[in-house]
Amino acid sequence: MKLTDAVKTLASTNRSLDSVAQTLIVDANELHAALKTVEVGSIDETCLQYLAKFNPAPKPKVKKED
Repeated sequence: MKLTDAVKTLASTNRSLDSVAQTLIVDANELHAALKTVEVGSIDETCLQYLAKFNPAPKPKVKKED
């Protein structure tokens, strides 16, 4: 799902944000990049934070040294 669509869905729901966010799968890298630039205290920030609970940032791959 597009991140903008997921934010619109959360911003307009009457249901629990947790229960709705659980069903919305978005690109985790895009989500966490958006969190860095979103206006603090905005509705978008709140929606992104709920999405981040269920779409965690991927862990960076660590190279093993031989």
